[in-house]
Amino acid sequence: MGIVILIVAFLVQVVAGTVFLWLGMKLTKEDGPFVGLLAAAAIAGLFELIPYVGWYLSFVVLIVLISRWTTAEIWPDAVLMVVAAWALASLARFALHAALA
Repeated sequence: MGIVILIVAFLVQVVAGTVFLWLGMKLTKEDGPFVGLLAAAAIAGLFELIPYVGWYLSFVVLIVLISRWTTAEIWPDAVLMVVAAWALASLARFALHAALA
């Protein structure tokens, strides 16, 4: 049952992160493909599974991917969008994990 919770939590985080990144891009008037945001969120989510340093790697990878695959500059647009989306998606994943555990 533990692996099912982990997979569902990962999928919730990727989808929530993608939606929050997309909303952040609309608010900051940046341009980028939704599929690119989905791929960036999924790749960053995989990095987050690495023990001890995964969160930090996930954060850096997401900033780099967003700045490469969209029109957002690294500072301040990409960093601010990633901080907000990453925090909200992590909260969604933790809430789901707590509800299912």
